[in-house]
Amino acid sequence: MEIKNSKEQTDTPEVMQKLSTGNNQHKQKRRTLLKGTAALPVVITLYSGSALARSSNIMGEAASVSEAVFVNTIDGPQLLCVKPVEKFDNGTYDIGDMPSYMLISEPKIQLNASEQVIMMKKAQQMDNCHLLGGIMISATAFTSIAAKTGAFDNLMIL
Repeated sequence: MEIKNSKEQTDTPEVMQKLSTGNNQHKQKRRTLLKGTAALPVVITLYSGSALARSSNIMGEAASVSEAVFVNTIDGPQLLCVKPVEKFDNGTYDIGDMPSYMLISEPKIQLNASEQVIMMKKAQQMDNCHLLGGIMISATAFTSIAAKTGAFDNLMIL
């Protein structure tokens, strides 16, 4: 009995009018939206951060000498010094599509020296790299760039 009474209360002409008007307004808004968007096709491409990083040769310098890439040579470890194409105001560098680099060999590093002496000589190699306008890069950046450019083929990393 209560269900019948509630149905009768919602089937009044005023309620039905409101429902049909609300439904028509909703349909009309939807039609307007669809008509407006049909005239302007839009293609949006979203890139993930990792995909963008893989396609970019913009990077910062390694945070410290201990994170920098050193190449194992006959003459001992040498700092991989990358020549940037451009420096940006935010401290990042564009190293170009095919990065150029040089190995900094002075001062020579003897691996049988004390850790303190080795770190001091690595810091001196870093200073020499900066004097030549280069930057040191991290092993992570090196791996990423080496994989996509082939710029560092034939280097044996320490």
